[in-house]
Amino acid sequence: MLNGRRSLVYFIFVLELVQTATTTHQAYYYGVQAFNNVSLLLTFPWSAMTVPVMAGIIAFIAQMFYAWRIWALSPNWVLKVGAVLVVLLALLQCGTAIVVSVIFELKRTPEELGKLHPGFETWISASFVCDVFVAICMLWILLRVKSKSIWESSNNVISRLIGITIGTGAAIAICGALTLGLFATTVGLSFQYLPA
Repeated sequence: MLNGRRSLVYFIFVLELVQTATTTHQAYYYGVQAFNNVSLLLTFPWSAMTVPVMAGIIAFIAQMFYAWRIWALSPNWVLKVGAVLVVLLALLQCGTAIVVSVIFELKRTPEELGKLHPGFETWISASFVCDVFVAICMLWILLRVKSKSIWESSNNVISRLIGITIGTGAAIAICGALTLGLFATTVGLSFQYLPA
């Protein structure tokens, strides 16, 4: 079991490296190659579609891990339903990211991006909602465990875990909201906000 989790962490690490490389290429394209060339700002480098696909897959893997964790730790059927909702949202966001990216890759134009804007918005929104939902479920589980604990040392550890869960959940919510807001304000013209 431990080797499986360790392998999962290494796999996500490799995916994150690939995503960092493709995002860096996209930032270089928009920040250096397209510098002082407005016409290039409305074109898309080869790396443009790898960013949503990689983000969708990485988020899917992490969200599925947390769905399993919520399922395993849930004391009642309400949180088990929460785990199922996390799985459904993870499938929605990942599937949407892949499908709209493949469709866009076939015809990389601002007009096509405009047509696919609702699909990309669905991907970003579902990912955001799923991440927030994971944080709420994990917080609920930890608060329930803390209320039943009778040992002071356990309460201290659980309190630290609650603080980490709140901090991580808030960071994810802020990043997700910013991504959604930045995408919505580009009005479907480009992915220039991603490298920022």
